[in-house]
Amino acid sequence: MQKTQHFIHIIEKEIRHQGFSSINHFSKVSGVNRGVLSATLNEYSPKSMSIQQLDQMTIALKKPPGWLYDEFLEEYFLTKAKINWRKLKPFLIRCIQLNRIDNIHCILQRLASIPGQLNHIFELAEEMAHKEPAYTTVRDLYETVIRHEKDHHSEKLAISHYRIFIMEIGLDLEKNYRAAINFEPFYQKLPIHLKLDALLKLAFHSYILQDWNRVKKHAVELHQLSSSVYDQLYSSNPNPTSPLLSSLLRPLVVYYGQSYLLRFCALELEGKYEEAREYLEPFRDLSWFQGLDELGKTEVRKFNLYAKFNEYNLELLQGNRDILPHYLELMEQHPLEILPSLFILLKASNIHHWDIDYILARYTHIIYPVDMLESINIRKSYTAQADLNRHVHIYYQLALYHLNRNKSLEQLDVILSALETTIQNFNNSRIVDCLALLHKLRTIPKMETK
Repeated sequence: MQKTQHFIHIIEKEIRHQGFSSINHFSKVSGVNRGVLSATLNEYSPKSMSIQQLDQMTIALKKPPGWLYDEFLEEYFLTKAKINWRKLKPFLIRCIQLNRIDNIHCILQRLASIPGQLNHIFELAEEMAHKEPAYTTVRDLYETVIRHEKDHHSEKLAISHYRIFIMEIGLDLEKNYRAAINFEPFYQKLPIHLKLDALLKLAFHSYILQDWNRVKKHAVELHQLSSSVYDQLYSSNPNPTSPLLSSLLRPLVVYYGQSYLLRFCALELEGKYEEAREYLEPFRDLSWFQGLDELGKTEVRKFNLYAKFNEYNLELLQGNRDILPHYLELMEQHPLEILPSLFILLKASNIHHWDIDYILARYTHIIYPVDMLESINIRKSYTAQADLNRHVHIYYQLALYHLNRNKSLEQLDVILSALETTIQNFNNSRIVDCLALLHKLRTIPKMETK
């Protein structure tokens, strides 16, 4: 079988041009076995070159990574009637690692039309998605599966949508919400361990943009599924060994506890305080939960803390100012909870006309970080998205707080600037009431100072 001469001649010409005196000389420098090198460079040999060998030659010839990849693809794959996945897979992996988008698209376009190859694409996507670093071009593999999978109820189609949903999530809160809505029709077909995680994420992003009906819907489903898994695992065996248990992305107690916490938060923010209180006790003490490892026990302690804060939240929102010293003490003990607590304090103050200037002065550095992105990026992206959302709502409540006290326009401008910047950068259209308030604040203070 004669090979395409152009590809081989380019390599041979470069070897001679760089002064390698013989195949043996180049073999020693490149690390490619002499016999293999001789065979692969022989245009009449049936032995084909591997991508590893081309990369070794590329390094030896001091060429940039990906040298001759277009020619390699044309020679060994595009001109062949039958695709050899075992040989193609290493090349596709290297294209992903080097972000060779054109090569990747060319391969995927050819593979997608061949029966059985879609499974290979999906399996490789799953393999690469779990590697560090995460390669952005893996998305192209999942999108190929989505475009060409004929079975709309297939698990791999649902998983592909789930992976792209995860990749979409960032600090643009409106974009996150759209990604969640686009993914929502597919989560039911996910395997259980991913379905639990998907429900939690869908509820979270609905919570971020105040879609309380969706929050409660997904939280109920999360409770049903996590309870079912718990019963399945522990009803007859206190120490189960199950592939499902080892596949969970978070401790099972997280999904169970969040199913109550999310419903509590949605009802609290709807102003249904007594109804919300009913969901407080179920996540206050989850130490009874079987199968808790150290990470699980840590999560149980977090839920206990959340219950303390949320119980105080209800008291403050319902006008009980007597618990304020205890609330401030709890905030000082748990600095990560200061930001969400400030929102509750401002909201309660606006409802009940309290003066909390001394508290706001204490936490100016948190309310107005010098660099908001830097201050939130030190935390997990999951928490960062919540913090961005909290800043928006804190500025809104803060603007109301100062407006009710006839603060000067200069003081309000600081709030307005922070609010506008946050909405513009991270939440483009959802918080309409904030924008309406901006216009109101810009006119009322001026009228009052005339």
